Amino acid sequence: MIIASILDSAFISTFALSAVLFGSWFSFWYKSNLARTEKERAYVCTLLSSSVTSLCSIPLVYTLLTNGGDLADIAAYRTWTVIATTFFMTFLVVDLVIGVVFYRSKIDMLTGWIHHITYLLVLSWGIHNQLTAVFIMMCSLEVPTFILALGSVRSELRRDYVFAATFLTTRIIFHAYAIKCAWQYTAGFIKQQIRLAAKRKQDSVASNQAQRQRSKQQHIQPSIVSTATISSETTIKKTTISRNNKTTSASTYLSSPTPQFHQSPPVSVH
Repeated sequence: MIIASILDSAFISTFALSAVLFGSWFSFWYKSNLARTEKERAYVCTLLSSSVTSLCSIPLVYTLLTNGGDLADIAAYRTWTVIATTFFMTFLVVDLVIGVVFYRSKIDMLTGWIHHITYLLVLSWGIHNQLTAVFIMMCSLEVPTFILALGSVRSELRRDYVFAATFLTTRIIFHAYAIKCAWQYTAGFIKQQIRLAAKRKQDSVASNQAQRQRSKQQHIQPSIVSTATISSETTIKKTTISRNNKTTSASTYLSSPTPQFHQSPPVSVH
C-alpha cells in the first residue's frame, strides 16, 4: 500500500486515531492532576510525540550508519514511515488546538504557529514525494526533546547532562553526518542526470545521422531507377528502329520486278 497524499483514506484514518490518542493522553495527565502547571501541560503531548518518533528513527539511523552513508537506502518508500509522519503531523495540530485552550502563553507566533504550520506543509510535500523515511530518520533529533519534555513534566527527572549529551550526539554530530550523506547523494544524483543527458544527446545525434543516411539512400534510389528506365527506353527504341529497318528492306525486296531468266535454245539429240 502506497500513501502519497494527505487525502488518502489511510492518512485520514491514521490522523483520526492519532488525534484520539493524543486527546486521551492529555486528558489523563490533566484530569489526574499529573500536569499541574501550564509548563507541564505544554510538554505532555510533546513527551508522547518525541518518544514515539525517536523510537521510530532507530532502525533508519542504524541503516544509515551501517550502509556506508548511502541515503538512497533511506529514501526508499516505507509505508510505516508515512504512518509515523502522520502521527507527528497530528501532534502539530493537536498541540496548537489544545495549547490555545490550556497553555496559551506557551504557544507563541514563531515557535508555535509558524513552526507547526511550516512543518505541516513540508511534511505534506514529503508524503506526496514519498520522502517520509528521511524525515523519520531525522526524528532522532527528537531524543533531546524527549529528555527536555520528561524533565519539564517532572522536575525530579530533569538531567541537564543527559540533555546536553543527547543534543551533541544527535543534533550536532549525527546531523552533520546526515548532511554529508545528503550532499553525497545529491552530488551523485546530479552526476547521474548529467550522464543521462549526455547519453540522450548521443542517442539523438546517432538517430539524426541514421535519419539523414536513410534520406540519402531514398534520394539515390529514385535516380538509379530513373537511369534504368531511360536505358530501358533507349534499348526499346533501338530495337523498334531495327525492326522497322528490317521490315522496310523486306518490303522493298518484295516490290522489286521479277528478274528475267535466260532461256537457252532447245538442244537436239542425235
